[in-house]
Amino acid sequence: MSSFVSHSTRMAFALYCLVLLITGTVAAPAQTISDINKANGFHEMLAGIGPSVVTGIKSVPAPRKVKEALSAAAEGAFDADKVEKAIEARISRQLQPAELTDLAAFFASPLGKRVTGLEIQASDPQALERRKIEGPKILAELQAGDPTRLALYRKIIEDISAVDMTEAMTLNASYAVVSGMLAAAGQPLSDQQIMALVHKQAGNIREKAEKRIMENTAFAYRDLSLDDLGLYEAFLASPAGSHYYDQMQVAPGAAITDEARSLGQRLFVALGYRKA
Repeated sequence: MSSFVSHSTRMAFALYCLVLLITGTVAAPAQTISDINKANGFHEMLAGIGPSVVTGIKSVPAPRKVKEALSAAAEGAFDADKVEKAIEARISRQLQPAELTDLAAFFASPLGKRVTGLEIQASDPQALERRKIEGPKILAELQAGDPTRLALYRKIIEDISAVDMTEAMTLNASYAVVSGMLAAAGQPLSDQQIMALVHKQAGNIREKAEKRIMENTAFAYRDLSLDDLGLYEAFLASPAGSHYYDQMQVAPGAAITDEARSLGQRLFVALGYRKA
């Protein structure tokens, strides 16, 4: 389970680091939430969730029979288009036209394109090894000699509740897989019993999440100026930015939880404990 949690944490951070917003001065027409999510790279990010989660699940130590069943159950899991539609359906009526206009204006601005480009580059699978090596080094340098930038990173992470979001999504996804497996096996436990089991196996999720998020943030925005970071943070604290993130913290978690529960049920079918 620890390997699954590690990959789930990385997956949840991808949700955080690829949907960053900042105000712009260029006028833009009102957009749909689908337009906004496509403009900010959210669509591409979702395409990477499935492979990331599946890799994490497959890395869990288990007998060969279970690993083969996991591979079979994971086929088609966390489909990006399906998850995106579920997320958009949950939040499409929550944001006002004026808020969508503000978000669209950012992506029409040079700074918006710059921020989005950095996020996509940092989340590219080809950048994974580099991020794992350079992220901790950059963060250590900031901790030693750049308190201003470090404080901005911490404020950005606080504004979007990145650590809370990661912790909740990791626990919910783990809970969903376990509950789906138990239900399919005809051995249901109470919510409290399942969550106690998840907490016991998950370890220090919050501590691991905070460390990973800070390292990834330091890597992603290493080339962004302090002025731009300040403008970005100001938008996150604004009504439009905060409202968007309030919604984007809840909807992805719910959609991922549904997919995780379905995967747990398919696993027991693949193991032969229940017919499809």
